[in-house]
Amino acid sequence: MKDIKLNPDLRINKVKIPGTSLYVVIVDEFLLDTSSVMNFAHNIAYFNPMFSDNSFYPGIRDNMPLPYMRLLKSFFEDRIITKNNSQNDTVSSFHKCLLSLTTCQPSQLTTEQKLPHIDSFDERDYAFVHYLSGEELGGTSLYRYKPENLIQFTEEYQPILAKMFTDIKNSPEDHEGYITSSTSVFEQVLKIDAKFNRLVIYQGNLLHSANLISKESYNNDPKTGRLSIASFASIK
Repeated sequence: MKDIKLNPDLRINKVKIPGTSLYVVIVDEFLLDTSSVMNFAHNIAYFNPMFSDNSFYPGIRDNMPLPYMRLLKSFFEDRIITKNNSQNDTVSSFHKCLLSLTTCQPSQLTTEQKLPHIDSFDERDYAFVHYLSGEELGGTSLYRYKPENLIQFTEEYQPILAKMFTDIKNSPEDHEGYITSSTSVFEQVLKIDAKFNRLVIYQGNLLHSANLISKESYNNDPKTGRLSIASFASIK
């Protein structure tokens, strides 16, 4: 994967998140050539079982090779952080880049997998989703927790997560499987469509969930299933 390169003609757009002053960054045609990434995904990756990465991700994962992480880090620092920060010495620390394939059937989901989630309470933490499949398999949505009118969670709101969990259990008819739209507990405030070779960047303390809209969205074949790369980083 040494030849992996940014597309010089990639397109960067910022989409405002309703109800906040925050934005999601959408990068289309991120990589110049995806063949090495797809070869790794289809022929080399060793997918580990669900929960092996200590997350509730509803599928199987493997670590991406370091050249991918280095490229993403360089892009984030040079093209995203510097445009949003007046300081030129801001650096990022990448924790994980995980090739991810959703495989869990709706009937097998735990309660934790049926509700939107956050990755962190720190607004300096960021999540990245690089889609390696098309719109038909589902993108990502951001949500508002209606009872507390919350989209972004900081440390002070940690106790509310337990209340969210209870609300889900008390409204099972509204949360039988994957969340893909507004419910009695959550309002879908922004829906981001998947697109092959599209990279999406947002703060990790925003309430979000994958939008698994098709039966093929939880297919265990990386050549036809919902394949993406999930990455996590912090800025200093």
